[in-house]
Amino acid sequence: MVATVRWREVSYPLGWSLTTRIGVRRERWPGGYDAKAIPLVSVGTYVEPDQPVMHLKKTAEANAPVMVPRLSLPSAVEPHLPGTASRRLSLENETIMAGLRGRVIAVTGRGGVVIEGLAAIVAGTLGAGKQVAGPLVIWQAASIAQDQERVLAGAILVVPGPLNLAMLLQALNAGSVGVVASSISSRDLERFLRIDLIDLLHCTNVDLLLAQLPPLTVMLTEGLGTVAMPTRTINLLSKYQGVIALLSGATSVSAKVYPELVIPLSRQERAGNQPSTMPDTTLRPGALVRVCSGSYEGAIGKINYVFSHQQLFPSGIRARAARLTLEDGSQLVAPLPVLERIG
Repeated sequence: MVATVRWREVSYPLGWSLTTRIGVRRERWPGGYDAKAIPLVSVGTYVEPDQPVMHLKKTAEANAPVMVPRLSLPSAVEPHLPGTASRRLSLENETIMAGLRGRVIAVTGRGGVVIEGLAAIVAGTLGAGKQVAGPLVIWQAASIAQDQERVLAGAILVVPGPLNLAMLLQALNAGSVGVVASSISSRDLERFLRIDLIDLLHCTNVDLLLAQLPPLTVMLTEGLGTVAMPTRTINLLSKYQGVIALLSGATSVSAKVYPELVIPLSRQERAGNQPSTMPDTTLRPGALVRVCSGSYEGAIGKINYVFSHQQLFPSGIRARAARLTLEDGSQLVAPLPVLERIG
């Protein structure tokens, strides 16, 4: 018997980036374009990640112009997105696989299928793109060899380090559906998406925006810059290499929508009598945290003391703070607002 599960229907709060086992309910709905969905499963059906659950047929309204602010790039620097037009046309008729393992508990009014199951989750800090499903593939190569294209087509690529524009274009050209990486420069991300990041983060109509983005979903675990992916996150993603997962890149601060990678647990993992993990974001002694701003951005350490009074920092700011023991054994006193709990 599986342990009692408390279910979550929304993305996890920033500050808990990795959860290894938890009950989830997710609506399988690609979004991003007007389409008529025909469910292929009924309520009560148990589905596997690679099982088709709906058929999409693009509607006539999808061809109407959509007014979304776009970046006007000089022709010399505007990236060419290979295969974009042909891949968008292929969405006129598309069969959507579940991406999750579990039981169908509802079919929504728009034809989306709500699936309930156990999963591991990697929460992102920034992303873009519709909901996609595909096998996880660790990708470290700077270029894609011809014999790799078959493996990368339809896959969600995991890049352990920073991403760049060239890699995004290579992944798109190879037919990958998504990329999960640690970070990227704001310039490269805006050039790929061709939209200002401020407009991206504050868009209230997420589906409207998704319709105009390149057909490659991107999720960043650390955000903008050149921050490395934590070892514990790399280890978890490596463990599930080849597993079909569900990736959502939609990000909107205004709509409280955040990106996430949902990895369905295997039957053996589901059968294990382990308690489901619920996020604890309390900053207290013993908590594993990451510094998310300043000269130590990206550093990981364990809290060994939380000061009861505000501390004065060189910048002149007074704030509640904690003393950390970093991975290299050094000590750091950091303001609580720049710390996010990751374990």
